[in-house]
Amino acid sequence: MSEEICQKFGTKLQELREAKGFSKGKLSVEADCDKSYIGKIERGEKTPGLKTIAKLSRALGIHVKELFDFEYDINKED
Repeated sequence: MSEEICQKFGTKLQELREAKGFSKGKLSVEADCDKSYIGKIERGEKTPGLKTIAKLSRALGIHVKELFDFEYDINKED
């Protein structure tokens, strides 16, 4: 999987989390995920599965598609 898309997803998650005023700890409780795992997602080190993405969006009170609202060139290779 492209490292760039993981980094962009993580950056978007961090932006949305901070816009809601959530710490990583608060999001981890609300989404039932480990705080360190959220940090790894935000740094682009881990790629969450669909169930985790759904938990994150629900915890943030947003639609799943908002987590993917970033530019990414599908033709670019790492």
